[in-house]
Amino acid sequence: MVGDWTLSIFAALLCVGAGLFAALAASEFSDFTERTLKICAALGFVCLSLGGFAAISNLGRPSMILGVFGNPKSWLFWEMIGVTGALAASLIYLICLYREADQTRTRAFSLISALFSLIAVFALGANMVMSWRPVLNSYTLMLPFIGLYWSAASLCFLVECEFEDAEKAKAKICSAAAACVTGLGYAAYTGYLLSDPETSEGAREILSGSLSLNFWIGCALCGVVLPLAGAFTRKAKMLLTAVGLAGIFIAVFVWQNLLLDIGQAAWHFFKP
Repeated sequence: MVGDWTLSIFAALLCVGAGLFAALAASEFSDFTERTLKICAALGFVCLSLGGFAAISNLGRPSMILGVFGNPKSWLFWEMIGVTGALAASLIYLICLYREADQTRTRAFSLISALFSLIAVFALGANMVMSWRPVLNSYTLMLPFIGLYWSAASLCFLVECEFEDAEKAKAKICSAAAACVTGLGYAAYTGYLLSDPETSEGAREILSGSLSLNFWIGCALCGVVLPLAGAFTRKAKMLLTAVGLAGIFIAVFVWQNLLLDIGQAAWHFFKP
């Protein structure tokens, strides 16, 4: 397996876009203004669209996507179903907003887009689990993806609360919980690697070896510390919240790329 920046871009855009759709669903039940809802839905649609384009370009031939849709037993199938469903539901949602549809309908489509995007995030993490590669044979590697998606949703909702001058306590609590899930996910995965002599070298590469800078700065700092700072700072709130969201994007990108890199060792039989 070779690290590929297009796959990492897709993962980062997917988690941030899914977070926007989760925040959108929460906003629909918070009676936010239509302007805020439109901005959130449009940004989520753009993120997932760009992510989908990155995924298609990685395959080399867009026609190969049709093969993915023909294999429901593959997690890649569920990634694409999640992305496609979220894009379709969010587009209908935006049309409903512009046509001033009743709130029951807009709430329904916001929930559908959030559900499909959540499916895509779970499939993204599960798609990295490979039983034939000892270093990737653990569902603990899914936890950081879930935590980072949750962090993105919390910070996006926090930004909306700032625009609406609404209560921010729930968003901050969710941000703290999401950061804990992300941190525990990192710990669980590296602990899994350390527990087996066959994979312990991989853990050392992540914690103190050639991948350690990527892990500690790109994953831990950007994925845990910056989102927490963005959620709980009292000054320059919007700026630091934006920095926190940028940190989540970087953390997903680096985490996906790190997993791709650490999986290379399992392909030693392809080396000359």
